[in-house]
Amino acid sequence: MKASRILLIAGLILVFTGSAIYALNCNVQFSTVLKAGLSGYCQANDFVIDNQTDFCNFWNQVYAVMWPPPECPEIDFETYVVIVTAMGTKPNGCYSTEIYCIEEDQQGNYTVYVNDYYPRKGWFCPTMMVCPVHAVKAPIPIGTVTFQHTIVR
Repeated sequence: MKASRILLIAGLILVFTGSAIYALNCNVQFSTVLKAGLSGYCQANDFVIDNQTDFCNFWNQVYAVMWPPPECPEIDFETYVVIVTAMGTKPNGCYSTEIYCIEEDQQGNYTVYVNDYYPRKGWFCPTMMVCPVHAVKAPIPIGTVTFQHTIVR
């Protein structure tokens, strides 16, 4: 009985926004394919990649700051897409971004929930230009993909 309660709770995330609490139904399973703070992809952008060529071009741009870059992994684009969020250029190492939930509605549209981490006042942060990026592999959506960002300090 305890295990079934845990599984039920694991699928929901409560989000506090202003004066209301919303329960997210994180019903799309996904896995991280890359997460980098110091990357070569320095544009603030959210997008979906649906083919191996574009994915490897993106991969090589992210890892352009590394020599030798890791080999681009094969993704089954018949089944999956790669969903990407990138913060753009930031002035120190305390910035980060993370896709933490993907919710699919009844029409097959995805809402991708992203936490963008900003440093708090008084934090000691390494002074360096960073370009945080997070990319996840998820099943191909039937409908559209939209992103919802929350700034976390």
